Amino acid sequence: MKSLLLIGFLLHYGIAAQTQLIYYKNQIVSPYTIANEAATKRKQQVWQQANNLNTLPIGSDDETSYPIDVALWNVSQFKVRTPQSDSGVARLVKNYEALRESTQRALLEVVYGLYPGQFLPAMRAIAAYGGHPRNFAMAALHVYNAEPTEETRQWIRSKMNGVSGNEGQQIMLQVLSQYIHGHKPATIPSLDSLFARQQIHKFKIVYSFQRANRDFPGLAIVQNTDGSFARDSLGQLRTFVQLARSASNLPYFLTNGSTPQGLYTIMGTAVSKNVFIGPTPNLHTAMMYEVNPPTFTHYFPIVFNAPPERIYRSYFPENWQKWSGIMEACDAGRIGRSEIIAHGSTIDPEWFKDEPYYPLSPTLGCLSGLELWNKQTGHIDRSDQLDLVNCFIETKGTKGYLMVINLDDKKMPVSKEELEVHVNHFSQMGF
Repeated sequence: MKSLLLIGFLLHYGIAAQTQLIYYKNQIVSPYTIANEAATKRKQQVWQQANNLNTLPIGSDDETSYPIDVALWNVSQFKVRTPQSDSGVARLVKNYEALRESTQRALLEVVYGLYPGQFLPAMRAIAAYGGHPRNFAMAALHVYNAEPTEETRQWIRSKMNGVSGNEGQQIMLQVLSQYIHGHKPATIPSLDSLFARQQIHKFKIVYSFQRANRDFPGLAIVQNTDGSFARDSLGQLRTFVQLARSASNLPYFLTNGSTPQGLYTIMGTAVSKNVFIGPTPNLHTAMMYEVNPPTFTHYFPIVFNAPPERIYRSYFPENWQKWSGIMEACDAGRIGRSEIIAHGSTIDPEWFKDEPYYPLSPTLGCLSGLELWNKQTGHIDRSDQLDLVNCFIETKGTKGYLMVINLDDKKMPVSKEELEVHVNHFSQMGF
């Protein structure tokens, strides 16, 4: 049973559609969050599996690969490092060619996320070999992050010519080439024009404002159908803490990378069957190309036979259409990323106590809302995720849009005060 749950977490966010309009805090409980003997055993198992990387047999058949895959996913998600696991990872890197492709991919995610600047000769050799486009990209990015020079950029592009793949993989390589260009992202355009654009379609929008450095949490706010923003009983802007960082912190165009910027459609709310996400409802979102244009637009009267990219861009004002950041989610959809949703987390935050995003949990690329659970009862003490979902659905309609936007590259969490400046300025214009 535990193996099935883990596989579900790694490969698919199982969701069941819900029609309930308001979710009640006292009705949500997760036994998984209770600090009991079972929780202690689960944690010990993660550490043991990480340590086992130093002794597990190496091979490419299913029986040999499965325990390595499980251990690598645990190491990546829970950011586990011990002397034994460090030795085990080094051992796997040395025997990279003996691993099957999926195990190679899991290993490269671990190396990228937990060992920056290490194993450079091996990463250069993997990138030089080519192989699977995604594995090439992870190895090449590892080298580039350690040595971000023009020489490295030229070397990566030269090796890229020898990598072949399907259409989505070729798009991924094109985006990789642009990503390593070396230019800082342009400053975002005026938020006033973006907020005003919402009145073209008048669907509710969740804006998730983040930092370019995803180690620092962001904040979500909700714009109602009439253009106003959700506020509390005292008239204060309602904000909800979210983390847009994946466990590996790979770039947005790679599977399991951090959440892409840009536009997502919200198709409703759902409750996950995954034990790590937990029972708190999520916002079921999708990217353009992940779903077709009619579904993405909620059948809003737009010319559906127009190119999907043109439809996607039409949701942004003209000054925003020239800003490259908006295209990340569209590109990710073309590449083949999927199932990026806004959800909660039942993972014990103590796994991440030394990280700047504590007590939030990184994901496989989704937006993770802050949730703090009572370790005696399994009920929620605090859930920004639940508050966000209820805020979104407490006015008419369960469909809308989500926009993820990097405000800047400050090394600090996004604050309520800085968002209030932007929203209040817009509100003074008549909303």
